[in-house]
Amino acid sequence: MKIDKSRNQISRMFDDIAPKYDFLNHLFTMNRDKKWRREIVKYLKTLSREFENVLDIASGTGDLTLELLKLNPGIIYSCDISPKMLDIQKKKIESNILKIEIADAEKLPYKNNSIDLVTIGFGVRNFNNLPKALVEIKRVLKKDGILVVLEMFSRNKGKKDIFDVYFKKLMPKVGNKVSKSTNAYNYLINSVNTFLSVEEFTRLGEVSGYSHIYSKNNFLNIVHTVYFQKY
Repeated sequence: MKIDKSRNQISRMFDDIAPKYDFLNHLFTMNRDKKWRREIVKYLKTLSREFENVLDIASGTGDLTLELLKLNPGIIYSCDISPKMLDIQKKKIESNILKIEIADAEKLPYKNNSIDLVTIGFGVRNFNNLPKALVEIKRVLKKDGILVVLEMFSRNKGKKDIFDVYFKKLMPKVGNKVSKSTNAYNYLINSVNTFLSVEEFTRLGEVSGYSHIYSKNNFLNIVHTVYFQKY
């Protein structure tokens, strides 16, 4: 199944659902998404290193950006292609070290070897050209810089359980109704089903110039956090 992941399409879709995005995220995950973001910062602190320049890509309404402030960086760059998602983030976070701007992962407005840490929370699945984005992220990362990806990955296609009913039937129906979108949450399901498995994504990261550090299965082998280091 071919899904339209062009910049204009994704930007319009997230603009449409921006007002209800946080509410539905917390509802569908039973607030577990908050814990997954907190655990990213907790793990990064175990690395005992400074993250002076931090970049949160596909930052949306800023839930992960907000957690990253706990790392006490010198500056956090936050970028997304949805203006309305970023408008919500601007109201949510007040910080003089936060710089919010419209940009996508395939063409980042940052200098070579300038970023210590890049994070992407539920964003890589929407990238139109994921290999190109990973190379672009590597460009802006410093040597030994860290890339953290929190995402919903494709599961074993043959495995069926009660979550499939919830994920494929209930979530689209409720999500579209509450967000007043015609198909945004159908896109969500299709984008997961057609995405890489976490193993395939890890291999892509490794061939793109990263060393795999650690992965955590957050939920039913669907939601994972993957940690890479640029070599």
